[in-house]
Amino acid sequence: MKLLVVGSGLIGAQRIQALTKLPAVSEITVFDLKVPEGTKLSAKAAAVSENAAFSKKYDAAVVATPHDTAVELLPRIFPLAPSVLVEKPLGRTSAETESLIGAAKKSGTRVFVGLNYRFLKNVQHLRKLVSSGEYGRVLGVDAVLSHGAQPGYEKSWKTDPIRCGGGVCIDPGIHLFDLFVWMFGGAELAAGHLSRQFWQIQVEDHANLVLTLSGGAPASVNLSLSSWQSRMEITVETEKAQFLLRGRGKFYGSQRLTIVTKWPWLQPDQPRETQFDYGMEDVSLQQETEEFITACTNPNATLTIATAADALQSMRIVDACYSKLAPR
Repeated sequence: MKLLVVGSGLIGAQRIQALTKLPAVSEITVFDLKVPEGTKLSAKAAAVSENAAFSKKYDAAVVATPHDTAVELLPRIFPLAPSVLVEKPLGRTSAETESLIGAAKKSGTRVFVGLNYRFLKNVQHLRKLVSSGEYGRVLGVDAVLSHGAQPGYEKSWKTDPIRCGGGVCIDPGIHLFDLFVWMFGGAELAAGHLSRQFWQIQVEDHANLVLTLSGGAPASVNLSLSSWQSRMEITVETEKAQFLLRGRGKFYGSQRLTIVTKWPWLQPDQPRETQFDYGMEDVSLQQETEEFITACTNPNATLTIATAADALQSMRIVDACYSKLAPR
């Protein structure tokens, strides 16, 4: 397979390395304005000029650029490749996302969206437990996703409302919204509060939200860009047990999942908790990249990777946050 990769920054570079490891990938053409033409980025990847990148067809394409750049380039990329993987969120609004989906359909292009938290080992285990039906209905969810960014973050494109599209609700919030779509069938905003607490920026750095899941259960969500201990925590209450997901590797801590039994004193011979620790290594992006290539070669494969339709559901939650709680 011959691929086009647009953008070779932090995530783009990881995609290039992941693709290079795959036997099915033979050649990777890379376009990034900041990378000189002819630069070798891996054993299979080399940078080319814009004209060269957009002058031929590919078996697939990966887009890993700032949000505004992706929106501008995707209509040019769709006619060049039958399958495209674009980093979250796809569009900066639901209307923009719908427009891109329409453009992809005109080209006959399948679009997937980089929402790699689906591939975290503890997340996949949690979804399996929830979807099994063994533990009854979901009664409530409590979720936290936060980090402390880094010095100079106020100058990042991620805090520019035009370039990014919003603040903490889009990044990293859309990851949680996507997990709600994937695990629980979706969610709608019920109430919340957006604010700027630490960073001198034009977008929100804190969000405290209440959502209603598709089955009617409430979900509380806390998002922050001033959490000096990075946190990813999801607690799910069901009729028969409680699930505690913690961490995603690196600064967030080990990927852990705990199953807590209901009324443990009624079963004193059984353990109150069962713990699973999947370690610090985060291979979610590698696995998502591998599945993208599988999707390209096998249109009937059962997939975990997020689709454009999934991303649209998540972006509608983001839009509701800005339209009901604060202007963009």
